[in-house]
Amino acid sequence: MELKPRTLITALCILGLLLASTPVSAKVYRWVDENGEVHYSESLPPDFKDKGHDVLNERGIVTDEDLTLTPPPVEEVPEEEQLKELPRDSSGMVRPKQLYSDAEMQRRMDNFLMLRYSSQQEIEDAMNVEIKQLNYDRRLLTTTRASMEQSFKGEIREAANKQRAGQQVADKTSVEIQNLQQKLAQNHQSISLLDLREQEIRNEFQKQLDRYRFLEEQWADESPDT
Repeated sequence: MELKPRTLITALCILGLLLASTPVSAKVYRWVDENGEVHYSESLPPDFKDKGHDVLNERGIVTDEDLTLTPPPVEEVPEEEQLKELPRDSSGMVRPKQLYSDAEMQRRMDNFLMLRYSSQQEIEDAMNVEIKQLNYDRRLLTTTRASMEQSFKGEIREAANKQRAGQQVADKTSVEIQNLQQKLAQNHQSISLLDLREQEIRNEFQKQLDRYRFLEEQWADESPDT
């Protein structure tokens, strides 16, 4: 049982007084009440004689120990188990242990792959659907970019004409040119991200396709001849 510091100090003081005033042959009993408080006395209360208690000698050494009053020892985690511990997350909490082994996880993924697609062509068709959506988004961005480039060139042309005529370029024109430059840069970044995403999609589906082919060949070899 874990005691609070103040409770532990009080209990030790009482024990010291009891041992100092108790004959050498006397016993000191340690027992816990219904509130979880630890008591030391020369005799047990009538209600606690049949309940768990410890007996201490004149030197404070437990001679008759009731394990129900003794906190269980802290189990040491073997070093090999510590090495298997998953990394902690950003808050410092230990991440839960992996539910399945790597082999079991791979088996489940293989089953899901074979249930999801009935042929290699279905995998390729699924990939093309996602790429088609990306191409639609890319066309929208490309159309928007062409419109912004025309506006940008028009503002630049207007500013250059005023400068050649010795006129001052309006602040509104300068701000519009800067805004168009920022939008063109963002548009270019968005198109670049779509290109990266398309390559990721192709790589992901290619892995699935390769695995599907491997499983088909493996299961064909394991099937009995008909």
